Amino acid sequence: MIVKKKVHCTTSISQSELNYPSFSIPKKTSAQTYTRTVTNVGEAISTYTVKVSGLKDVEVTVNPKILKFTELNQKASYKVTVKSLDLTGHSQGFIIWSSDSDLETYIVHLEFNSSQVLSSSKDLHLWHQSFLPINSNHSSRILYSYRHVFNGFAAMLSSDEVKEMEKKPGFVSARPQQIYQMHTTHAPSFLGLHQNVGLWNASNSGKGVIIGILDCGIDPQHPSFNDNGMPKPPLKWKGKCEFNVTTYCNKKLIGARNFVQSDMFPTDNYGHGTHTSSTAAGNFVDGANFYGNANGTAVGIAPRAHVAMYKVCDAFYCLEYKILAGLDAAIEDGVDVISISIGFGHFRSPLYDDNIAIGTYSAMEKGIFVSCSAGNGGQRSGTVENGAPWILTVGASTTDRKISAVAVLGNGAEYEGESGFQPTNFSQKLLPLVNGTNCELFNTSDVKGKIVLCDSSSVLSRKDIARIVKKTGGAGMILMNEKYAGSTTFSEHDAVPTTQISYNDGQEITNYMKSTSTPVATITFKGTKIGDKHAPTVAYFSSRGPCMQSQGILKPDIIGPGVNILAAWPISIGGETTSLTFNILSGTSMSCPLLAGVAALLKSAHPDWSPAAIKSAIMTTADIINLGNDPIQDETLEPADLLTIGSGHVNPSRANDPGLIYDIQPEDYIPYLCGLNYTNDQVSAIVRKKVHCTSSIPQSELNYPSFSIPTESSPQTYTRTVTNIGEASSSYIVKVFGLKGIEVTVQPKILKFTALNQKMSYNLTVKSLDVTGHSQGYIIWSSDRHSVRSPIKVFPQNIYLESPDQLFSNSKDLLLWHQSFLPTNSNHSSRILYSYRHVFNGFAAMLSSDEVKEMEKKPGFLSARPDRLFQLHSTHSPSFLGLHQNVGLWNASNSGKGVIIGILDSGIDPQHPSFNDNGMPNPPLKWKGKCEFNVTNCNKKLIGARNFVQPGEFPIDEYGHGTHTSSTAAGNFVDGANFYGNANGTAVGIAPRAHVAMYKVCGGILCRVWMILVGIDVAIEDGVDIIVVPFGLGHPPFYDDAIAISTYSAMEKGIFVSCSAGNKGPDSGTVMNGAPWILTVGASTTDRKISAVAVLGNGSEYEGESAFQPTNFSRKLLPLVNGEDCESLNRSNVKGKIVLCYISVHPSRYSKGARVKNAGGAGMILINKKNRGSTTFSDYYVVPTAQVGYNDGQEIINYVKSTSTPVGTISFRGTTFGDKHAPTVTYYSSRGPFMPSQGILKPDIIGPGLNILAAWSIPKEGQIFHILSGTSISCPLLAGVAALLKSAHPDWSPAAIKSAIMTTADIINLRNDPIQDETLEPADLLTIGSGHVNPSRANDPGLVYDIQPEDYFPYLCGLNYTDDQISLIVSKKVHCTTSIPQSELNYPSFSIPTKSSPQTYTRTVTNVGEASSSYTVKVFGLKGVEVTVQPKILKFTALNQKASYNVTVKSLDVTGHSQGYIIWSSDRHSVRSPIKVFPHISVM
Repeated sequence: MIVKKKVHCTTSISQSELNYPSFSIPKKTSAQTYTRTVTNVGEAISTYTVKVSGLKDVEVTVNPKILKFTELNQKASYKVTVKSLDLTGHSQGFIIWSSDSDLETYIVHLEFNSSQVLSSSKDLHLWHQSFLPINSNHSSRILYSYRHVFNGFAAMLSSDEVKEMEKKPGFVSARPQQIYQMHTTHAPSFLGLHQNVGLWNASNSGKGVIIGILDCGIDPQHPSFNDNGMPKPPLKWKGKCEFNVTTYCNKKLIGARNFVQSDMFPTDNYGHGTHTSSTAAGNFVDGANFYGNANGTAVGIAPRAHVAMYKVCDAFYCLEYKILAGLDAAIEDGVDVISISIGFGHFRSPLYDDNIAIGTYSAMEKGIFVSCSAGNGGQRSGTVENGAPWILTVGASTTDRKISAVAVLGNGAEYEGESGFQPTNFSQKLLPLVNGTNCELFNTSDVKGKIVLCDSSSVLSRKDIARIVKKTGGAGMILMNEKYAGSTTFSEHDAVPTTQISYNDGQEITNYMKSTSTPVATITFKGTKIGDKHAPTVAYFSSRGPCMQSQGILKPDIIGPGVNILAAWPISIGGETTSLTFNILSGTSMSCPLLAGVAALLKSAHPDWSPAAIKSAIMTTADIINLGNDPIQDETLEPADLLTIGSGHVNPSRANDPGLIYDIQPEDYIPYLCGLNYTNDQVSAIVRKKVHCTSSIPQSELNYPSFSIPTESSPQTYTRTVTNIGEASSSYIVKVFGLKGIEVTVQPKILKFTALNQKMSYNLTVKSLDVTGHSQGYIIWSSDRHSVRSPIKVFPQNIYLESPDQLFSNSKDLLLWHQSFLPTNSNHSSRILYSYRHVFNGFAAMLSSDEVKEMEKKPGFLSARPDRLFQLHSTHSPSFLGLHQNVGLWNASNSGKGVIIGILDSGIDPQHPSFNDNGMPNPPLKWKGKCEFNVTNCNKKLIGARNFVQPGEFPIDEYGHGTHTSSTAAGNFVDGANFYGNANGTAVGIAPRAHVAMYKVCGGILCRVWMILVGIDVAIEDGVDIIVVPFGLGHPPFYDDAIAISTYSAMEKGIFVSCSAGNKGPDSGTVMNGAPWILTVGASTTDRKISAVAVLGNGSEYEGESAFQPTNFSRKLLPLVNGEDCESLNRSNVKGKIVLCYISVHPSRYSKGARVKNAGGAGMILINKKNRGSTTFSDYYVVPTAQVGYNDGQEIINYVKSTSTPVGTISFRGTTFGDKHAPTVTYYSSRGPFMPSQGILKPDIIGPGLNILAAWSIPKEGQIFHILSGTSISCPLLAGVAALLKSAHPDWSPAAIKSAIMTTADIINLRNDPIQDETLEPADLLTIGSGHVNPSRANDPGLVYDIQPEDYFPYLCGLNYTDDQISLIVSKKVHCTTSIPQSELNYPSFSIPTKSSPQTYTRTVTNVGEASSSYTVKVFGLKGVEVTVQPKILKFTALNQKASYNVTVKSLDVTGHSQGYIIWSSDRHSVRSPIKVFPHISVM
């Protein structure tokens, strides 16, 4: 009946035997075997290996374990035998057959061999195939052969295959690809472009120019790409159209390629590519609008230019090798302009490792103009991307058009905002106005029929917030910006009548609501308005300079419209049926194609102009004032600086006739690149030809249309050459303005030209009156007709030498050698600030850039760069860590006796009782340090103190931080310590019998690099055992990291170094000071609180903290009011009441308290922002206060909303102990991964760093102790632990001490749950590293992972550093003959990138426990990862005996993260190593 034919059941099989792609097997007492047959439809020659995962209480055997195929459609069978160990339970898992085709995409660079020019793509491809494994399928492995952007290819490879490839002649480099992100019409008329006149007329609207767009595809049927009025494409065009309908490509859209899915059409399924293409060069389309708004004719900037789409992105994500393939094809096809609205987050590789920079250099070299988006990382400085000087780097600004929606208040005030939803029937009756704060959660009864004020702090999108308001019955929404977004508003189409208003206007509305008990409002919708006098303003998201790849080039170059840009859209929005689909988008990815359109107009008008000439014309004619004739403003409506606007706002019409241009030929970039201290090979990789850096120039010397100049002590002179393209006979006079604190001289002051294309040069001499400050201004050359303006930015400048063959016996000889590098006519004694002897061989000096250039020619010179600024990362701890007098580790180590801790900080108060020398021994005989106080101020506790900030003055601590950190590490016992009567007891450091040496290298919280280096150099010379570095600066590569370089020298001499991880949490990738020879310390809480409990009228209590503990505060319930950010309070609203205030950066916690007090408030409940979670501070406020965590704060807010008469009070309960959540990680503690070396798990450890009571140098109201928080507090605490271990085990190396601390750390809190982060969720390994320090267990770790200094050499080589860069770090000549992956270093933790094939890493442990001992391994955690350890047992027969084991990791999911632990256990010891497995390719 089922099969519709006669069947006789002569044979049968069990159900599970059917050749089905899955298995469902009943459990039986005996083993069961099932057969499956598979057919090969993949690669003809292939091998598959089996793996079984999951399936607890079941034994599964598969035979055979390997299936080999030699042809397509070949069949092979295997058997699965299942034996159930438990017949009652269920079990599940997977059988996986994996072939070697699951490989990674590598981008391979090869040498450019000028003697072997391959005539065809086929020859090139064959040569590229010669680099692949002999037995591989070449056709499927090579993804793309690059011919133009550089010489090389993208291919699917294993790491082993790459290692083999490295041996072949012609190989340069290979690395896994990265993933980039897209940076996401009134604009032409706003820019002064009109039909048949001006630049559109002069350029024929871009006729004959081809714009190549790299994006996510295109909608070929959109009317913006009709070819009415279009000429045929130029004869040079060689591109392809990969749509299957011939009419889809035409004379407008002349090419379309798909590099994302090679067998599919390059259709835009996301919209971004269609939008950018029409922005650059869309044809005229009448009746374009956005829900009836912004109505008119849509047109691109260059409507007669041709468009070629290169689909390299899939939605937001763009794989690097596909971007390069698109670039390569665009060059080959013959485009004139390339638009790339793509970047790689905040990751800024050097130019030789930035494939967009390399690929676009090749484009520029062939005369192609490249426009790139600056990125959407603003308003933080240093976020600008795509900063190569041959690229036009474009920021985003507003136009003068708004889709207006006005908030009208009951007091008559009106505040204009924006919304794309413009209902015609919205009532103008004033409605009740309520504050929904972030509007994530509220009751219908609270908002029904009302206007809801929402802030934009929610994690929800604007559309989601609007839906919530609508769903709960709200009549409308006023969405106010957070402070960072300033005045930037968006014309989005919302689900409910809405206006988005600026931050300042939002504060006014908030103040109005506080001023009356019956606030009312409505929204007036006024449609499309033109003429905003503030325009253009810079969008808040537009990324800012300086460009970290090359600070001598001012970036961004230009800003252009990038907010609320109406352009083509491939799909219907909002359920519309019309085919005329347009959408409004914002981002620098909108302004980038717009500038590409401007470049196309200029290219059409001036076909002989080079890319640099076009760029110069755009930059030197830009506008720097707005429509109101004020300086262009940023999102705060304050004048924007040059790091925000670059040269200014594009003015296309003026760019068509610039008068003079700054031209640059491709070969001019070579000395610039050499001046970046790149190696010959690195420069050659960029320019695709062999380069020997025989000459170089400073970055600021490049003939660029703008200036970015580092300050130096002596005058600096830079030369520029301009080309006359205005009037043949013309005269230009120079004028300089701005530039406070700078003397600027220009010679000559007049440039006279007699012919077109004539070149003339001038010299600009800059003398800084203040070498620490910033300054900016303009240089303008003016003729009768032209004004050529160049912006100039002057910003605040350690010398590395090769180790000499001879060793200098004294400092005087070394200084004389260092002086030999200075100019012969200089005053050597005043110019050299410090000669470094130990951290590296070199010196710090005041030099000009010309003097550095001369110095580079001298034998022994390695590198020189300007100075930088670092920042400080700014007692119950010993007992919380299990340290008690006369027992345990304090007893075993004599409390740190004989150990010297050197602290780099802001000085010290030598008279503080924490530095008394009662019970202290004399310092060790090795001590060679100095005391720069009066003699009586140093003693047997404080044995040394130096001042490198103000030499000759006492190293007094005027700031407090250095005194606090010194006493945290090693303060002596002081009875009666307290903070305003709280946390009372005996204050004592972690190592109370250790000696302290202070090296004052910081003035306040700012610490100069050269002073830090001096401090570490002297500390090494003096004979310290431990160094504390409580500050850091980002995460540069180690060869450019002064702390990494100097602490390597310290470690090499047996000195342990403890550094703070930074206070940039909870964001990932923020950890700093991550060199593997450093202990990198995060911050956690203790179990002590200075308790202040918020008590509500409904009986609920929420414990917070405050050091202000008034004894007479009334327990009577008082009215409770919501002051929100408490920036402006009305006395009548808050007098006598408890005020809720939300944490914000401005005003500070203290200022909020002062404002509540001044307004008559009785008390304050301070509520954390979401990112701060449960981290609260025991601050001393001026008003009775409780600071509560975010979750508790939301409960209190909900209570206030639930009743018309909310009441509350604060109960002050003094110092309490026993918080079972402790230790938790503080919100500010920086998180991994460590970006310069992700194969090392950082931070290493966490330790107490919140509300730590210690000595204070600035007594206030009699308080000589103070509470501070930060990783700069946990860092000296761990240094104290290291001092105890060094005293107990004087033969242990720094790596052994570090290993002991890490492998014995705690991973559970006081209530036996996993340690939590600030959200009270289990913290991951990138947050806690190995866990929370346990000093007593660290004293007896059983096994240690030791590392000798020379073991770091192959690790550094494995980072692909050059020999010179590694030599700079280790202060000796190094040749990288061997290298290891980062994860192979003998580190106590594992951080392993996922790969498709198994990876094996070796570790060696040293027995420091019992001579005769046996350890068994156990692995737990690590979902989706198979981990095998061999051997599984380590047996020792002697102390200090070493044994090695291998860890093999196989990832079942190469895209996921996993974490767990490897534990070696003996009868007495448990040695735990965390293991983090992460995806090899990650989006930054």
